[in-house]
Amino acid sequence: MKKLAINPIFLVAAGLFLTSQQGLAQTTAPKPTETTPNWGIKFYGFVRNDVMYDSRQIVSAREGDLSLYAKDKVLDANGKDINKAPTFHMLAITSRLGGSITGPDAFGAKTSAILEAEFFGNIDGDINEFRLRHAWAKLDWAKTQLAFGQYWHPMFVTDCYPGVIDFNTGMPFQPFNRSPQIRLTQKLDKNNKTSLILAVISQRDFASVAPSGYNATDPLRNSVIPNLHAQLQYKDANLAIGAGVDYKSLRPRLNSGKPNIVSKERVNSISFIGYAKVVTKPVTFKAEAVIGENMTDHVMIGGYLGYFASADSVESYDATKTKAYWFDVSGNGKKIVPGLFIGYTSNDGAKSGAKAAYGRSIGTGGRGVKNVMRISPRIEFISGKFKIGTEIEYTSAAYGVMGNDAKIAGDTDKINNTRILFTTTFSF
Repeated sequence: MKKLAINPIFLVAAGLFLTSQQGLAQTTAPKPTETTPNWGIKFYGFVRNDVMYDSRQIVSAREGDLSLYAKDKVLDANGKDINKAPTFHMLAITSRLGGSITGPDAFGAKTSAILEAEFFGNIDGDINEFRLRHAWAKLDWAKTQLAFGQYWHPMFVTDCYPGVIDFNTGMPFQPFNRSPQIRLTQKLDKNNKTSLILAVISQRDFASVAPSGYNATDPLRNSVIPNLHAQLQYKDANLAIGAGVDYKSLRPRLNSGKPNIVSKERVNSISFIGYAKVVTKPVTFKAEAVIGENMTDHVMIGGYLGYFASADSVESYDATKTKAYWFDVSGNGKKIVPGLFIGYTSNDGAKSGAKAAYGRSIGTGGRGVKNVMRISPRIEFISGKFKIGTEIEYTSAAYGVMGNDAKIAGDTDKINNTRILFTTTFSF
C-alpha cells in the first residue's frame, strides 16, 4: 500500500490553528469566578376584574370603578328621587403591566427605575386605553436618593395607605395623586431609619380645577412656582410614622375683569399630613390625618373660591379648607386577610363674599357637600398568585345649601350609598 506523505508545513499550520482557537475560546468564555451583571427589565403586574353593585347613583369616575360618594337627591315632578336608582357593572380596566429596571452604576450611585401602565384611561371618554401610571428613575447612594419622573405624590405615603379592596384606595379621605416630580430623600441617622423627603412637583393627570377657557394644568404652570413638599419620616420593620407640609401657588387666570386686563392674582394653599403604621404579629394598624387647602388635585372635596370687588374688577381667590381622617386595620394572615376601614372628611369653606367656585362639591350657592363618612369591612382569600376579595362599602354624604363661603350652616340631608364589591386578582 502506498504511504501518504504529510507535509510538515501543514502540521505546523494545523497546530497553530488549533492553538489559536483554544486561546480564543479561553478569551471569550467567562471565567468561572466572573458574574454577569444583573441589568435589564423584569416585568410584573396583575389581571384584575371588579364586580360592583351600588344602591344608588354615585359621584365617580371610569363608569363607577373609582367611587367617591352618593349623588345628591334630584326630585322628579312627583317628588321621587331620580338618583335613588341602583347600578351593577363589571370592569377589568385596572389590570396593570409594569417593568422593574436595573442598570449600571452612574455618578457613583446604584440606578433603578420602574415603568408602569394600566388600561384605566385618563378620562371616561378613553376608558380601556393604555395610560402611563409611573415613570420613575432613581439614583441611590449610601444615604441619599435622588429620583425623577412621574410617581406617587409625597402626600400619598406608600408606607401607610388604606388596604381597602375598592380601587378608590380610600378616596376622598386619603390624598390620591401621581405627579411629575423631582424628589430628594436623605437618611438622617446611622441606622437609615429617619428620612427627610423634599420634592418639587408639577401637575398632570391629577390637577387643580381651572377657570373656563384654561386647561387643568395651566394654573400651576402659569404660576411658575412648583408644588413644594417637605416630610420627615421614621420607618423600621414594625413602625412607620411621619409628618409633612405641602405648598401650592396657582395663577388661575392671565387676564380678568371688564375691560380685560392682565391678572396676576394667585391662590396660595398649605396642607399638612400626619400618619402612623404599627405592625404587630396578628394585625397591622394604619391611621392618617390631613388638614389641607385646595385639595381637588388629591381627589378630595374642596378647591378655591373667586371674588370680585366690582363687576369690572380682577378676580381674586381664597382656598377652601378640608379636614380628613382615616383608620385602617387588617390581618397579617397569608391565606385569609380580613380588614376594616373608617374615614371622615369635612368641607370647611373659605372667606365669605365669593362669586365663583372651582373645585369638587363646593359652590357659592345651591347644594354642596358638608362632610362624608365611610365604613367598609372586607375580606380577602389568597392562594398562590390568585386573590379573591369582597368588601361592603357604606358611604354617607351630608348635602345642604351653601353660602357664598362654600360652607353649609343649615340643615343637611344624609345621602347614603352601599357598594358591594367582588374582585379577582391574578398577579405575576
